[in-house]
Amino acid sequence: MTAFRIAGFSGLVPRLAKQLLAPNQAQVATNCRLTSGDLRPRNGLLPVYMPAVEGDIVSLFRMEKEDNGKWLAWDKDVDVARSPIADNVSRRFYYTGDGEPRVSDYDMATAGTGPYPSGCYVLGVTPPKTAPAVLPAEGPGAGGMVTSRAYVYTFVTQWGEESKPSPPSSAISGGDNGSWILSVMDGAPPNSGTLADAVADSPLPGQAEVALDTVFGLRAGEEIQFASVAGMTDLNGRFRIAGVDTAAKKITVALATSQAYSGGGTWARVAPHNTSGMSKRIYRTVTASSDTEYHYVATIPAAASTFNDTVTDGEVALTEILPSAAWEMPPAGMQGIIILANGIAAGFAGNEVFFSEPFKPYAWPVAYRQTYDQDIVAIAVNGTTLVGMTTGNPFTITGVEPATMGGGMEKLGVAWPCMAKRGVANFAFGVGYPAPQGMVIIGTAAGTSDIVTKDLFTQSEWSALNPGTFIAAAADNRYYAGYSADGGSLMFVIDKAESASFLKVNQKITAIWADPATGKLYVAADRKIYEWEGDAGTKLIYEWKSRKFVTAPPLNYGAARIDADFEMSEEEVALARSANESAVAANHALAVSGAMDDGLADSAAGEHEIGGDAMSPIPPLWLDSLQFQLWIDDTLKFSKQIGSSRAFRLPGGYKADNVEIVLSGNVKVSAVTLAETMDGLRQA
Repeated sequence: MTAFRIAGFSGLVPRLAKQLLAPNQAQVATNCRLTSGDLRPRNGLLPVYMPAVEGDIVSLFRMEKEDNGKWLAWDKDVDVARSPIADNVSRRFYYTGDGEPRVSDYDMATAGTGPYPSGCYVLGVTPPKTAPAVLPAEGPGAGGMVTSRAYVYTFVTQWGEESKPSPPSSAISGGDNGSWILSVMDGAPPNSGTLADAVADSPLPGQAEVALDTVFGLRAGEEIQFASVAGMTDLNGRFRIAGVDTAAKKITVALATSQAYSGGGTWARVAPHNTSGMSKRIYRTVTASSDTEYHYVATIPAAASTFNDTVTDGEVALTEILPSAAWEMPPAGMQGIIILANGIAAGFAGNEVFFSEPFKPYAWPVAYRQTYDQDIVAIAVNGTTLVGMTTGNPFTITGVEPATMGGGMEKLGVAWPCMAKRGVANFAFGVGYPAPQGMVIIGTAAGTSDIVTKDLFTQSEWSALNPGTFIAAAADNRYYAGYSADGGSLMFVIDKAESASFLKVNQKITAIWADPATGKLYVAADRKIYEWEGDAGTKLIYEWKSRKFVTAPPLNYGAARIDADFEMSEEEVALARSANESAVAANHALAVSGAMDDGLADSAAGEHEIGGDAMSPIPPLWLDSLQFQLWIDDTLKFSKQIGSSRAFRLPGGYKADNVEIVLSGNVKVSAVTLAETMDGLRQA
C-alpha cells in the first residue's frame, strides 16, 4: 500500500517548483508557527499603548526608569540610541530624524500627558562666538615678571557637556602676578526672541527672509517656531532654517506667501540649547607661543560677561588642558545615530560618516569624518564594527579609536545596494538588509558576507516582495519584515538558522521595534503599539498548503488521519476567556462613547473598509478549528472540518498522479498521513 506522512512542518521555498519541494515544505504558510516542527497558530497582537501622533506610527521606542516605562512614538523615520555614559541614572538617549540631532532623558521626554517625547535639547553645545577682551595687569608686582597670555572660554551644560572654545583673544603682555580683566564674553545662547522684519520671496521665490533680534546659536537645518506674527500670518508655525546670515541677523525659511509683514512676532527653538545651569570655563596660555596649549583657569556662571584672573602662570601650568579644541556639534542633517561597543557614537549624511569622541556623544570633531564614493542609505553596528549600506557597494569600518577607526573604510567588492533604510536589522552574526538580489548579511568576520535568501528566492521572486518597502527588525535571530506589494500589505518571517524557512503573516504594520533588553518584538498598526504575539489567549487562523505529491502510477488516496491536539490546558482556557472578555469590554466602551467609527460621515471614514468600524474581532473561547482540504489536479476534491485525531475516509471513484493538502485552523497539528486504505494508515 502507498502512503505518505507529513511531519516536521516547514515554511515556503518560493524558488522551487511545488512538486520539487521537500515533503514537509509548503506552497502556502501563513500565520504559522513552525519553530518546534509542529504546525501551530501564532498568538494575536497585544495592545500596549495608543500614542497621540498625527499620522501613522513610523518609529517607536520604549523608555524605562526604575519601575516605570513609557512609549515614545513618531510619525517619521527616527533612530534612537541609548547613552553610553557611566551611571546613566537619568536614562539619557539621543535621536536623529526628527529635525536636528537631539538629546533627552526619561523625565524630560515623558513629562505631561504626551505625545512623547515631550521635551528635548539640541545635541551638542554651541560654542561662544565672541573672543574675550583682555585688559592685562599694568606691570609685575613685587617678585613678579612680565608674561604674555591669550584667553578662550567654553560653555558647559548642567550635564558636564563642554563646547568648542570661543575665538581666542589676542596675545597680550602684562604682569604675571597682577589682575587680568576679561570682558565682553557671550552669555548662554538664547532659545527664543523676537522678529524685526520678514520679507516674502526673498532671497529666492518660495522663501522668506526673516530678521531676528539675534541669530546666535541658530544653524541651517535646525527647526524654529514662529508665533504672533502680524500681516504675514503664514509665517506662524514651525519651519526648518534654510540659511543663516550672521552679519545681518537674518534667517531664511521655505515659505510661499503673498502676505506682507506688518509687525510683531516671536521665535523659539524647537530643540532648545541646554542652558539651564550652564556655566563658562576660562582657559589661558602659559607662554606667548602660538601653539601653546590652553590651561584651565576658573569656572564662572554663563551669564557673567567679565572675570578677573589673578592666578599665576605657575599655578595654571598644573591644571587641566583644554580638551574641546576640536569638538563640534553634530551636523544638523545627520541621521542614523548609533552607538558602537567602544562608546563612540556614529551617524551619517550624504556620503559622509561622522564619529564622536568616545563616551561623549555631544562632541563630533571634523577630523573624525570619513567620506565614501557612494551615497549612504543606512548604517548599523555589530560590536566595534560599523556597517555602511549604500546605493552601491556596502562597506565596514572597524576600530577602537575614532581618530583611526581601522585606517578607513573597507569597501566590499559586491554591488549590493540597500533598498530600504528601515529594512535594516541587527543579528548576533551580522547586519541584514534588503538588496535587489535578496537579503544580505554583512558578517563581522572577513568573508562572511552573503545573500542568505539565495536558496529561498530567485531575484525575480524576491523583487515581487517589493523590498524597497521593507520595515524590519530582528528577534531571536529571525528577520521580521513588513512589506507592501500587489496593492496590499503583509508581514513575513525569515529564519536563517532553521533550514532557511520563510513564512507570511496576515498583518499590516507601519513600524516595528525589537527591545534589546527583553527580546520582545513590538509593532505599530492602526496608530496603536502592540506586543507581537503578546496575546496568548487569541490565536490567528493559519493556512498551510503542502507540496504537490506526484505518484506513478495514479492512485486513489482513500483515507487520512491528522494528529492534532484539540484539548486546551487550564491556562489556555483562562487566557482565551480573558482575551474574549477584554475584547467585548473594549468594544462596549467604544459603543458607549460613540467612537465606533461605523458611519461614512464619521471623521475616521477611509480608515476602515466600507461597512466596517473600529471594533476589534472577538476571539473564540475554544481552540477547535481545523479544516482539511484535498486538492487533486489543482482542483478542490474534498473538504472536511476536523474535530478529532480519528482517521477518516476520503472520496473514491478516481485516480490521480498528484495530490496536495491544505490545513487551516487554530489547533496544533503534529502530522498528517494519507493512504489508499484504512489498513494503509495503520501501517504508515
